[in-house]
Amino acid sequence: MLIDFLDIDECEDNTHHEDCHSCVKTEGSYTCKCRNGYELDPITEQKCIDINECEVGEEGYNSDCHNCNNTKGSHTCSCNRGYKLSSNLKSCIDVNECDGVKGTDYNQDCHHCQNAEPGYTCECNDGYEAENSNLEGTCIGEC
Repeated sequence: MLIDFLDIDECEDNTHHEDCHSCVKTEGSYTCKCRNGYELDPITEQKCIDINECEVGEEGYNSDCHNCNNTKGSHTCSCNRGYKLSSNLKSCIDVNECDGVKGTDYNQDCHHCQNAEPGYTCECNDGYEAENSNLEGTCIGEC
């Protein structure tokens, strides 16, 4: 006696695959296709789980991001003082304060601004000395 089994299409009914981004019917079951920033759960192969891009070795990880914050399907990056986000918003690059406006981007009393990573150093004209060991300092008084 032959028994014919009916293969149920779990993808027709949203109740079986709510954690799937795109349901793919297989023989006797289903699997998922996941959007960028997610991966197929290796245990069940029936749901999409968030990839933590902030973990070393994960796709999207960038060691030049100072402060990584994982979000659902992506991540954000913020930078330490003296750095700014790159155009791809995934890494931090040095800010050249010396390209800016004296008194706004670097100290008004700095005679010769030299970019450093991070920040800048200040070199003084003859007869002046640097305050704060030349690190983002000012040139003060005549000797």
